[in-house]
Amino acid sequence: MTTSAADQLLARQPGEFWDTTFRQAEASVCLRTNSKAAFTHATGTLYAYEQTGPSFARWQIDLLVDGGPACEEVEGFADAPMVEIGPRLMAAVHARPGGHAFWVEALHTLIVTDTQQATITVRCAQESAALHWAARLPRQAITAQLLENGAVYAHTAAFSRGGRGVVIAGHRGRGKTTTLLACLHRLGADYVTNDRLLLRAEGGGGLAGYVWPARLRAGIGTLSALPHLADLVPEAQRTVPAEQRWLSRPKVPIEPWDFARLLSSDGRVLGSVCPSLLVFPQLSPDRTTARVEPVGVDEARDELLRTRLFMTDPGRGPSSHINHWLWPAPDPAVTDRDLTRVVVALAELPCYRIHAGGDPAALADAVGRLLDAGPGVHE
Repeated sequence: MTTSAADQLLARQPGEFWDTTFRQAEASVCLRTNSKAAFTHATGTLYAYEQTGPSFARWQIDLLVDGGPACEEVEGFADAPMVEIGPRLMAAVHARPGGHAFWVEALHTLIVTDTQQATITVRCAQESAALHWAARLPRQAITAQLLENGAVYAHTAAFSRGGRGVVIAGHRGRGKTTTLLACLHRLGADYVTNDRLLLRAEGGGGLAGYVWPARLRAGIGTLSALPHLADLVPEAQRTVPAEQRWLSRPKVPIEPWDFARLLSSDGRVLGSVCPSLLVFPQLSPDRTTARVEPVGVDEARDELLRTRLFMTDPGRGPSSHINHWLWPAPDPAVTDRDLTRVVVALAELPCYRIHAGGDPAALADAVGRLLDAGPGVHE
């Protein structure tokens, strides 16, 4: 076996290394780093993935804090084309044998991909940069593999109760997070995701949902309405008038290692879900009751296709951003085919639009009654 460039770099690094393999369905990636802080951040943030310790994986990511590349190593990027790799973050990129090299000047990081060796080598000047990449790159590796195997993005929240998965779909501001948190606490449900699922049509017309792991963000209106979470509202925002809380920005982040406080009784945090109920929340703070409206198969299918599983808001543009820069996205025709398969299967589930206000109990009870009614059919 030949020694890779990454192995040669690692051999020159003093000190201890930490590594683990992340797995989700058939996707896998091994992260190896000399930064304990970066390792801890990655393993804590990527809660949805099985972590198996050092073992074989389809991709290897070596994340090094080594002072960054030398000046002569980045001189060739002076005239290289620029690509956006995140909000307000750009990278210079050029092709190299077997892959690409990215120079991220803002973080003084050099990233080199080798598709033949299935490796990604990341060299950072400072540990703060390693913390930036620690969860993002393994997540992109896992996501790319799932997309290659038929999964598509869905802008949804989701939970599970008694093995029945509930997908809460909609654009920003419709009430996905409020519905999720109310149901977790009042119904004793298991947490799946707050913002994004990778959905895939399985054999026999079924669906599997795989979590795109990330922190949860909740508005102060939602948190204030839930007594067990009200203390998470920043002190400076606790004096905001009640009628303005639902519109207040920015949202409050809750990290994955704090998700346990969102749950009640013996609720768990899960990495996947089998959807059996679809909910479109339509929340308005001035409502005082919850009303459930069945959505027919054709209407649900049209809505899901038109919005591409709510990833796009036809009136406002992207509802949830996708940025593939280390791996190219599948061919659009393949993505459209996979999207159609998922939409057809999802639209066959019982689907309801829930009109409710800021009372989490009324909202959760409405969803609970739908679950207690059994599998049911579209009305």
